[in-house]
Order: sequence, then structure tokens, then C-alpha cells
Amino acid sequence: MPFMPVVSDELTSRVEDELVLLYAETGARIKAITSSPDEVDWDYVYQLARSHSVLPLIYSQLSTTAAANVPPDQLARLKESYQDNVARNLLLTAELCRILQTFAAAGIEAVPYKGPALAVYAYGKLALRRFVDLDILVRKADTLRAKELLTAEGFVCGTPWTNAQQALLMRTQHNLSLSREEGRLVVELHWEVASSLFASSLQAEEFWGRLETMRLNNVVVKTLSAEDLLLSLCVHGSKHLWERLAWICDVAELAKTRTDLDWGVLLERSASSGNDRMLFLGLHLASGVLDAPLPEHVKSKLRADTMVASLANQVLKRLFGAVGRTPASISQTIRFNWAVRAGWRSRLRYCRLLLQPTDADIETVPLPRPLSFVYYLMRPLGLLRRDRERRLVVGNGRGR
Repeated sequence: MPFMPVVSDELTSRVEDELVLLYAETGARIKAITSSPDEVDWDYVYQLARSHSVLPLIYSQLSTTAAANVPPDQLARLKESYQDNVARNLLLTAELCRILQTFAAAGIEAVPYKGPALAVYAYGKLALRRFVDLDILVRKADTLRAKELLTAEGFVCGTPWTNAQQALLMRTQHNLSLSREEGRLVVELHWEVASSLFASSLQAEEFWGRLETMRLNNVVVKTLSAEDLLLSLCVHGSKHLWERLAWICDVAELAKTRTDLDWGVLLERSASSGNDRMLFLGLHLASGVLDAPLPEHVKSKLRADTMVASLANQVLKRLFGAVGRTPASISQTIRFNWAVRAGWRSRLRYCRLLLQPTDADIETVPLPRPLSFVYYLMRPLGLLRRDRERRLVVGNGRGR
């Protein structure tokens, strides 16, 4: 059982919620739930698993442990989604390996981040994780050259940036997005795992000396160390309020499969960078929701920070409560990100980050270099506008 159960009966009052959470169990409880298939809302299971990007995991578990209990048409529906994911993952992985080889031939060191590499590294099987784009980490000095190589192969930015706009984005953001095939193939070039204002000391340059290697499509590629990857996943999940169960699964599977994790090093890096509460929250969710194994001294640290349990409860209400059907508002996002930081210095950096112009801001109002300071003044209005637009989409029935 989880050392700190964070999923209350109130939050998972539906057996369908529990069924989705049991993807990692041995099967006894799954068989018990599915033994009365007419009492299970299978469309709800499908939609919930789809919205949380865990359909491959759910199908894999149900087909292995309770296939006879699942209505044939529902199992076929899950299987079709699983096979579609396998096909897409194979195509994306082949494209990733080709891009990495192109970069290597040009002398650009590159590291696949999340996507196919994480599927193999944490889950041990490419088919079990869903991903829709390719994230590649390069040094900041190599970013524009890497972009030129991708452009030569048909990739384009969503907006044709001027040199001044591109320079501004390089100063204020941590990645560039390019796409091909009418947006169906997306590559995100990262020079930082997260903005230095969002998570201090999580910049790419600090990772290069600690890289590991792994095989992907019979090609040897580089990857972040297990400790750096786990911390990065917890920062990423916190940034997005852990709104997808798949992000908790990533942390749980990594903690389960990498039994050689150096927890002392991980805790030291998170503390020195001021990201320890983000790490604690991710570990708390992974252990409490999916029974990820944690050493006793790590559990003690999680218990000591009482804010972690409060934040975890907020996350779970969004995952399984009615509130989860509505995207978090700007104010909710800011309050969460304020609370997930334990120190005033990191909170002040986050406030600075809120005022940094994004590609959406620059695309809305193109300005010449002398007037680039205006983007910072416009940023609060842009946040409010996008928040209103997002909530209108939900109100019109087009949201999740």
C-alpha cells in the first residue's frame, strides 16, 4: 500500500477512476472490478484514460489480466487505440533517430528528452507511453544551427520570426517549436529543460557532464542521468499543475525501474537548486497514487513538508473531481506555482517569469527591436486574454 495514500474515497468514488489507477497492479482488484462488466461505464474509462494519455497502459493491463471480463467491442476499441499509438511511436522514433544522426554529422551534441527515450528508459517498452512530438535538448550555442538543419529538411516555425524577434525569444524562452507535414510532426528544440526563472539550476549546460547512453531503435543515443531526468519530470509536472495522470506515471515508472537511483544526489541537487518541493510533490503523487517505491529517508522528507500533501490534494481534485473538466484559471495556476516554491527568491523569479513575453505575445503584435520593451508591458493583458479565451472554449463545450 502507498505510504501516504492521497487518493481519498471522495475523489475516486467511481470504480472507473480506480480502474484507471490500477494499471500497475498485479490484477486481482482489476478482475474484481471487471467481473461485473455491465456495472462499469466503459466509455468513461476510455475517455478518462484518453484525456490523461494512459490508454496504452490501460489496454496493456486489461488485455493481460482481465480480457475475458471486458466487453469485446470495448476491448477492440482500446486495442485499436493501442495499435495506433504503436504505429505513431515507431514512426516518431525513427524520425528522432534520423534527426539525431543529422545533428551528430554536423557536430551538434543532442539528447532526446521525454518522448521515445523516456518510454524505453522508464517503461521498458516503446508502446506503453503516448507522445505526440519530439523534444530534443541541445546546447544554447547550437540551437540556431540545429534549427537551420531542421529547416533544410522541411521543418518550419509557426511564425516566420524576424532576427530581432528570434533573439528576444532566445533570451526569454527555453525552447523553439518547429513542425512539418502540416503540423503533424513537431520537434521542440530545448536549450534548457525549463526556464531558469521557473526552476533555477535546471539549465541544459549542467547536464552534459552527467549524460548516460541507451539504445533506441538499435541506435546508441544519449540521455539524462536518472537523477536529472527524475528531477526534470517533477519540475515539468509542477509547471503544468500535474493535470495529466501520465506525468505521474512517468515518475512512478522511473522510480520503479531505476533501482540504482542515487537518492542522496537527487535530494542534494533539488535542494541546491531550490526545486525540492517540486520534487517532493512529484514523488508524493507517484507513491501515494501509484505505489512507487521510495526509501524511508525520502518518505520522511516528504512528510516534513506539510505543504506537499495540500498541493497533492489540489492535484487530485483536478485529476478526478468535477473541477478537472475545466482548465485551471490564470489565478489558480499562479497560486499553485507560488505554493510549490518554498523560498522567496524562487517565488520572485517566478513573478519575473510571468512578465516574460512568449512566442504567442510576439506573434500577436510584431514590434521592431527598439520597441521590444513593450512586450513586457503587454504581457499581463495577454495572460488575461488567453485565460478568457480558454475558458470560453470550455463553456462552449469544446473543452476537455
